[in-house]
Amino acid sequence: MNRSMLIYYACWCLLLFLPTAGQTQNRRQPPANWQYLDPVTDSVAGINLQRAYDLLKNRKSVPVIVGILDSGVDVNHEDLRDVIWENPNEISDNNTDDDKNGYTDDRNGWNFMGAKDGTTYEYDQPEITQTYVLLKDKYDKADRTKLSPAEQRQYDTYQAAKPVFLQRYESVRQKRIALADTAKFWQAATQLGALLSDTLLSQQKIRSVDVKGDSLLLAVRNLLASTYNPAYGSFRKYVQIVHQNWALFRKITASDADIAYNPDYNPRQEVGDDPANLSERYYGSPTLKIGQSQQLAVHGTHVAGIVAAKRGNGLGVDGIADNARIMMIAVVPANGDERDKDVANGIRYAVENGAKVINMSFGKRLSPFKEQVDAAIRFAEEHDVLIVHAAGNNGENIDSIPAFPSAKYENGQLAKNVLVVGNNTWQLNTGLVARSSSYGLAMVDIFAPGTDIVSTVPNNQYASFSGTSMAAPHVAGVAALLRSYFPKLTAVQVKDILLKSSYKPSFSVQKPGRSSQSVAFNALSRSGGLLNAYEAVKMALTF
Repeated sequence: MNRSMLIYYACWCLLLFLPTAGQTQNRRQPPANWQYLDPVTDSVAGINLQRAYDLLKNRKSVPVIVGILDSGVDVNHEDLRDVIWENPNEISDNNTDDDKNGYTDDRNGWNFMGAKDGTTYEYDQPEITQTYVLLKDKYDKADRTKLSPAEQRQYDTYQAAKPVFLQRYESVRQKRIALADTAKFWQAATQLGALLSDTLLSQQKIRSVDVKGDSLLLAVRNLLASTYNPAYGSFRKYVQIVHQNWALFRKITASDADIAYNPDYNPRQEVGDDPANLSERYYGSPTLKIGQSQQLAVHGTHVAGIVAAKRGNGLGVDGIADNARIMMIAVVPANGDERDKDVANGIRYAVENGAKVINMSFGKRLSPFKEQVDAAIRFAEEHDVLIVHAAGNNGENIDSIPAFPSAKYENGQLAKNVLVVGNNTWQLNTGLVARSSSYGLAMVDIFAPGTDIVSTVPNNQYASFSGTSMAAPHVAGVAALLRSYFPKLTAVQVKDILLKSSYKPSFSVQKPGRSSQSVAFNALSRSGGLLNAYEAVKMALTF
């Protein structure tokens, strides 16, 4: 289940379990705006932002464009609209590419997942399905020895994806049968109800009903059993709840069968590009229509607010950088995995249109077209653009487990302009590192606040999210602050300052993941430190 479907599943559970709700999680809450506090004077693992601004008092700054490669940004949000990048050489809505950059009407950025009118798909497949679909014809029966090095890497990626996809495709076969025809589903549910007594049940009791080999009854029985909870009461009452909430129930339960592991699902038809044609660049839309969607642009808007929500306006939250301009670049679906083609084109768009910092709060296991992403990262490096990337939320050591996009090129060298960020909590003790945060002495550069972070979400709302997705924009925000007040600093110099100026706790912490092991905090990243805006500004003043 991907990140957004977890949100949907939580909503479904809240809806169905409402009569039995009342249990609350008992854990200490962080101080308000903890992420901006001082680890020394406040004993909280924040970035010490206010003291950084004290050092910058009376200094001039220049606007810095930050490209938010994500699910899109609500450019009309009350706390963001004043900090959204505006292309000075493009006239909105005149259907003319005024600045001749190949992207017509790109006033605030670009949506690589949108139809021309901004309509944007919410669901895409996971990387294993994308890889299987895109590479099957070319590599299913290919002779690896006759392929180029780049093709051999793609071949290997396909061979890694194929068995996983086929296994998961088969695992949802019964679900496809159960949900293929809604009328027949309810007929089967009625038949099952006649075979079950109107008493409290269990999943096991539902599965024990003898359907005498009927494939449809078997499929419906197993699906309803897998989503049953005793809180629903009798089978009759449970079926009533499912019927009343059928659209949501089906959206959750069928997402893997209809979308995730369905090779015939094609969300790109409205976009108008060929996903297998990596040479295409000028597809998509200058806008992203959010409408009444509960998913579109949620993640990207939250990230954007952390970087640069308007400071001092009395609304919602204050972002980190006070003279940043947010460039919306939509490349990550609300559900499913981003495509290498979109990521590479998104990086290039940001660089070509003036971004000095790019935030990428996303990741996946496979990268079928890594060469294209590597080339885009090199392009950013050549043009002095810093890329900040989230380490991931699997509690894993990404030194030894594949994680993409990667700061490591195919030749083994590390990109000089990429910063990889882990998630720290507010606690300056053994619980400093979020259990979900990935880590790595070689591949993770620094940790930053990413737990219980309040920021902007679409339609003038605010919400608290956690993850390395929230940690990365803290680093991007401080990087933008440095590039704004010290514009002569290069991307590599900013990266070096952020690492060297980090606050370095000397104690041990609980190792991320499921381990109960205690490890030295400085063994989890290259810098061994926490992002510290004050020390970074103080160091920048010496350059």
